Amino acid sequence: MTLHRKIHDLKRELSNRYQLEEERHNICGRNLSITCVEDAEALFSKMVFGDPDSLEVKDERLPYWATLWGSALALADALLTDTLITPGEATLELGCGLGLASAIAALKRAKVTVSDYQADALKFARLNCLQIAGQDPEMVLLDWREPPTDRQYPLLLGADLVYEARFFDPLINTFDALLAPNGRILFSEPNRMLGKPFFDRLEDANWKFTPRLEQENGTVYEIRRIDES
Repeated sequence: MTLHRKIHDLKRELSNRYQLEEERHNICGRNLSITCVEDAEALFSKMVFGDPDSLEVKDERLPYWATLWGSALALADALLTDTLITPGEATLELGCGLGLASAIAALKRAKVTVSDYQADALKFARLNCLQIAGQDPEMVLLDWREPPTDRQYPLLLGADLVYEARFFDPLINTFDALLAPNGRILFSEPNRMLGKPFFDRLEDANWKFTPRLEQENGTVYEIRRIDES
């Protein structure tokens, strides 16, 4: 199937469920268009008044994936402006949401896998990777409470993932499960007060973090295991 056909079919599928819009951003001199949900607020309302047996309601997972957060733009800036990615490097984005970081990694010729807890997030991430970089990523449904044990990656990406304290330990355990020996994590966080206890917990778990880019949107950190740094 051609690239154009993949994009067309995926947009048609998503438009059957969502009103789509294109957000345009200038990232390091590149004008990029990211397909997203036109009214993310409506998704939040739908969950609040939705089916109590649905996955989102039962697990209290708000549809944060449907919004392009500022820290994702900060991570995209870092990936485009710095030599942080090696062409051909196997890369996994955790909590990919709309998949901007994965799309930029694909532009840098990484071998990209997108992962999220929500299946529709994977479809949006796939669409944006196809449109921005012409790469069709592997897609993995991933619950941080039960990370797979049969795969590892030399590079993990994550943007704005520590917005609830209940995710701290599962996320750190997922780092440990999915990061290959001597691997690294590029992780952006929007300088929230809630982020500080996460980084304290990260340090206690024998990880080291180093700021690589500081912006108003957020700070991008490189994270490594202390015994490998």
